[in-house]
Amino acid sequence: MPKVETRKPVEYPLPFSDERFFEIEAEGEIGSDRLLMFMSRDVHEFIRTHSKANEPKEVGGVLLGQYCIDQGTRYVIVPTAIACDIGSATPASIDFPPEFWQRVEEVHNDEYPGLLRIGPFHSHPGYGVNPSATDRSTILAAFSHPHHISLIHDPHEDKSGYTCWKDGELAPASGFPVYRHSEPETLVKELMDLRPA
Repeated sequence: MPKVETRKPVEYPLPFSDERFFEIEAEGEIGSDRLLMFMSRDVHEFIRTHSKANEPKEVGGVLLGQYCIDQGTRYVIVPTAIACDIGSATPASIDFPPEFWQRVEEVHNDEYPGLLRIGPFHSHPGYGVNPSATDRSTILAAFSHPHHISLIHDPHEDKSGYTCWKDGELAPASGFPVYRHSEPETLVKELMDLRPA
């Protein structure tokens, strides 16, 4: 059961209505009636290539972005991510040690104040895009607010999916729109300015 929501979405137009967003394409089948996620194509490509390059071991990190609303539609935009390059990983698990979270804290505060930690990402080499029992306990422990998501990429299937909270439960894995932006640095600044640090 997620905690009481402490973050409110900020007003920002959906990417579909902003011409600076282009090549918006679905990655997988998008579920309805849930928090929508828009991910930068650069972030998505990094996760795909990083996952493939490190097979059979899992890789992971944290997604940074903004929690938004437009005419009643709640969604998150993910323009950047921080990869976990320390700790241990196996074909069935990845460890996010305290040193990684310290690095996330530093990068987040120094480079991306105003953005939120939207949730973790990690790979599942050959295990599909649904969270495992361990993933669920990790999500429940650390990313339990209604704006939090968890993205999984299976490099064997070259498929990504994310879970989000719906009515106090984790919704099934869903596809999501991937975008390009004509001014990515401006977008990050706009998103940070929506929620001053």
